Amino acid sequence: MKQHLTKLTAAGLAVLALTGCTGGAQETAPSPQSAETTWTLTVGQPEDSTCWAAAEAFASSLSVATDGVVAVEVQPAAIGQVESLEQTVAGVTDFYLDSSLIYGSYDSGGEMGRPLFSVTMPFLFPDAETAAEVLDDTGGEALNGVLEEMGLRGLGYGELGFRYLTADRPVTAPEDLEGLKIRTAGMLEVAMAYVDCWGAELYPSSFLDVMTPLSAGYYDGQESTLAEADAAGYQTVQTDVTIFPAFYEPAILTMNGGLYDSLSPELQEAVDRCAREAMADQRLRNREQEAEILERWQEEDGIAVHVLTDTQCDAFQALTDRLYDPEDPDHQDWFADCTPEWVEQFRPS
Repeated sequence: MKQHLTKLTAAGLAVLALTGCTGGAQETAPSPQSAETTWTLTVGQPEDSTCWAAAEAFASSLSVATDGVVAVEVQPAAIGQVESLEQTVAGVTDFYLDSSLIYGSYDSGGEMGRPLFSVTMPFLFPDAETAAEVLDDTGGEALNGVLEEMGLRGLGYGELGFRYLTADRPVTAPEDLEGLKIRTAGMLEVAMAYVDCWGAELYPSSFLDVMTPLSAGYYDGQESTLAEADAAGYQTVQTDVTIFPAFYEPAILTMNGGLYDSLSPELQEAVDRCAREAMADQRLRNREQEAEILERWQEEDGIAVHVLTDTQCDAFQALTDRLYDPEDPDHQDWFADCTPEWVEQFRPS
């Protein structure tokens, strides 16, 4: 983190002619060296990811919007993702961009973690477009309240996409999963669906510990976003992928709350606007990337892509509906921090 804006400096910025965040008089953003104030934005996703591209787009548009007075320096997470998030909460860095699962892990055992994890509950959203609409509206407002308790300002919601299943055989019905050994990131929402509802055997592990068991046949498959699976090369040791809207994983761009509160209303508006536009574009880029990955998997790796029909999806979803029932005796403790009122803000009726 470099020089922070005080209220006096921020007020001075209010007199700037703030241009639109998608363009302006300058074709390129000024460098951090020429800016009056430089903020740091840490990205928890890889440098070739759509999140990284969104971070750079946000940095460029905000610099143009402030006539070069403010610059944002985009940097990778030099330490663990949760630790990098903690640095933004503490004000060591200024912005953080990463998966909602990382934000949930910040307080995974407490009241703040469960609501952030809950966005990946099974079949919460019917498709990515609906998820975006909800997160830009009531869902995002609800999550922003949780982020505020963490000391963060929620600026915009993107997506890492749905978490899909790759396997060494076709999976198009719940019974196809019975007894299969599936690697997972260890999320409770995912585990309860795969194990309690669909009969699979789950093995939580990091991505670093997945390729060898998949190659050796110890794991039958794994679940992740397409970008994660592609980067890890899982398509080279798997034969099938199941495409269904079961578990959605958003990306979240946040700013240190104290810094945001110190800004003038005009600069706050510019930050909010540029962030929303950058993350909206990231969602489109992510969907394009997913289509490219699937096409390449089929053509170069011979992967069979199973896009489930509505009827096939209904068979999976019917078995997970009880996870939304607070009266279900097996899930009352799990629902303690995810009441029906909370879920209602996200799940389209």
